[in-house]
Amino acid sequence: MKFLKKYSISTIFLFIFASFIFIYYELANYYSFAEEKVIGHNGKHANDTLKIIMIGDSWAAYHAKYDSQLKSFLESRLNKIVTVNSKGSVGAKTKAIYSNMFDSISYLGTKKMIDSSPEYAIIFAGINDAVAKMGTKNYCYHYDLIIKNLLSAGIRPIVIDMPQVDYKAVYQRENNIQKVRHQFSSWLTNAPLWSFDIYRKELKLTIRQEVSRNQIIYIPSSKWNPKGYADPRKLYLEDHIHLNKKGYLLLDSCIASYILSDIHPTHDFQ
Repeated sequence: MKFLKKYSISTIFLFIFASFIFIYYELANYYSFAEEKVIGHNGKHANDTLKIIMIGDSWAAYHAKYDSQLKSFLESRLNKIVTVNSKGSVGAKTKAIYSNMFDSISYLGTKKMIDSSPEYAIIFAGINDAVAKMGTKNYCYHYDLIIKNLLSAGIRPIVIDMPQVDYKAVYQRENNIQKVRHQFSSWLTNAPLWSFDIYRKELKLTIRQEVSRNQIIYIPSSKWNPKGYADPRKLYLEDHIHLNKKGYLLLDSCIASYILSDIHPTHDFQ
C-alpha cells in the first residue's frame, strides 16, 4: 500500500510537471516573435498592367468578392488595365499574415501573389491581435516585417488603419474559457482589455521610425469612415465586425483616391 501511495504521488507530480512544461511551451510559442526573413526583389512585371494585391485577415478575405469594385474605380481614371487580387485568412493575427507571405503551397499562402510583382499591396491586420491581446510589441514587430518585406520585393505597402469595429460584440459571443484566456493575455502582454487605440498609436509610431516611411501609404480610418460600425449609413454586416458591399464601396473609393494621388501626385482625387 505504501508503495502504491508513493507511486501515485510520484505519478501525480510528474503529470503536473509535464503539464506545466507543455503549457509553458505552448504559451511561449503562441506569444513568440517570428524569425525575420527576406523575400527579395523579383523585378517588375513585363506588361503595363497595374497590379494590386490585398493581404491580411478576414477583411481581406471578404473583399475578394468585391475586387472588381476597386478595379473599376481605378480603370475609370487610368488609361491601363488594372488587376486586383485579394486573399485573407479569417481570424489571422499579424504574425500569421507575415508567415503566409512565405507560403506558396497552402490555400492561405500569399507568396505567389507577392511573386507576381504587384505595384501595391494593401494590408488589413490588427483586429485579431487586439481582440486576443497579443500586445503592441508583438503586433508592431510583425507588421513592421510585413512592410519591410513588401518594400524589399519592390512593392509599395498601403497600410489600412485598424478599423473601428464592435469589439464588445466579439467578446459577447465567446464562452467563459475564451474570456478568461483574454483576461490572462491582457495581464501577460500588458495590453489593456478595452484599449484598442494603443495598437493604432504604436503602429503609427513604428511607421514614423521606418527609414523607408516615405514609400508607405497610410490610410487612417477617419478618412473613409470616422464613425465605424455606428455609422448611420449601415456599412457593416450584422456582426458589426465586417463590411458589407456598401462599406467596401466606400473603402475602395478611398483606397483608389490614394493610389491615384500616388500615381499622379499633382491631381486631387479626394
